[in-house]
Amino acid sequence: MKQELNALLEIRTEDEFDHNDSYYSLALDNLFMDVINALIEDIDYPVFIVKNSDRIVHALNENARKGFNEHPVINTNFDSLLTIYDLEIENKPLVFFNNAWYLLARDIFDYKGDLFLKISLLERKEVPDSLALDRWKNMIAVMLHRFRSPLTGIGGYVDLLIDETTSERSAKHITKVEYGVNRLNDIMDELEYLYNIPSTFDVNKLEPINVNATIQKALLNCGEQDRKRVHVLSTSNSPTVQASSQSLEKALTQLIQNALEHSEDGTPVSVTTHSNKIIRISNQHDGIPTDIKEHLFFPFVTSRANNLGIGLTMALIFTSQFGGTIFQTENGENNRVSFTLVFP
Repeated sequence: MKQELNALLEIRTEDEFDHNDSYYSLALDNLFMDVINALIEDIDYPVFIVKNSDRIVHALNENARKGFNEHPVINTNFDSLLTIYDLEIENKPLVFFNNAWYLLARDIFDYKGDLFLKISLLERKEVPDSLALDRWKNMIAVMLHRFRSPLTGIGGYVDLLIDETTSERSAKHITKVEYGVNRLNDIMDELEYLYNIPSTFDVNKLEPINVNATIQKALLNCGEQDRKRVHVLSTSNSPTVQASSQSLEKALTQLIQNALEHSEDGTPVSVTTHSNKIIRISNQHDGIPTDIKEHLFFPFVTSRANNLGIGLTMALIFTSQFGGTIFQTENGENNRVSFTLVFP
């Protein structure tokens, strides 16, 4: 960044000025900040320029200002403006800012002997944004409209054949057709369920939720044999979070079922509450392939032939309803895959 500034301004270093001449010093300071603002203003993610020694904000771009309405930010301590979580993803700290989740990246540069930080809040690549989700939902709506009617007709015709056939051999073939039609209807039901999940974060719907009790409710949505494989651990006696009880239960159900489905039969799945901010779901697995991992939370991304690949998408949408998010925090390390649900 310092090279960019020098190239744009063709400025001289401080040593070339008379140190006693405050006019030149002030003019250079103002010019420096003007160019800094020009460089960061059009960046499409929040950016802050922070003095390293005192953590004071000296500049920020429009995408950062959106998070503060009219509240003044310049000359404010950066650490008082947003919460940095004790959780790193890809060696970057996690940040909740303006009702959205980011990874914090730092670049450092110096000016007149002082160190400054360019702090960028980067969006995640493996999750669809609201615009992408809306496009997927629009596509799903078209599919539901186009497929429902012919499936209903085929199903009715199959019912007539079953009622009229007297051949045992023909009945077996018709039964297989009926199974296929029912399977397609089940797929349509899953897609319709995904389509109808609202993804709006409504702070007015938040309430204190007992995490351990909600985990137990989620386990009741799994089969009896599967429940025996799930080990629930807690580092807190009874952690409480601000969330929507129904949305949290559905998100946990999806994550637990996903872990069970992608584990070898009989291997354990663990659900661990690390604090009132973090729940981790882990299973034994040698890792998710890179081409799938890069779009993990997008719909229709799966390694299973008989799977739609919408479970993690639904879990993410349910979590977003109370402002939370989900990260993959382990991928094959120690033969384990982990997804971590985080609360704001």
